[in-house]
Amino acid sequence: MATTARPPRQLTREVACPDVFLSLSLEFPGLGDAAVAMSEQLFRDVLTSALTELYGVVGGAVGFSLLSLRGSSAIVRVDKREADKVWAAAAFATRYGDHDIRLTAQRASASLLPLAVDSRAWAAELLLLGRD
Repeated sequence: MATTARPPRQLTREVACPDVFLSLSLEFPGLGDAAVAMSEQLFRDVLTSALTELYGVVGGAVGFSLLSLRGSSAIVRVDKREADKVWAAAAFATRYGDHDIRLTAQRASASLLPLAVDSRAWAAELLLLGRD
């Protein structure tokens, strides 16, 4: 009986970023013209409150890093296994304290490069500049 040689088993490893970067925006529509001074601490508190409200204290204990805050838009780094929780918490967040809020998850990416430039805003700006 002839034995056939089996090729050596090839081991593969998934190489991927363990984190996901989310672009979020926070608005207080009930305040109207009364400007809210957006701070990093306020943004963290609102996101933490939204996670805790939706998932409870244990389920909402999601670690995230606030990387950038410009106006009412932020870039948040979160473990990719927890990204769905942050996205859902943002979708269901409607109140913070006594104020109505609108927390919107706009985009998600495995790297920061796609979030660095808003291509829609860039294209709109380019079109507006071309009309002069």
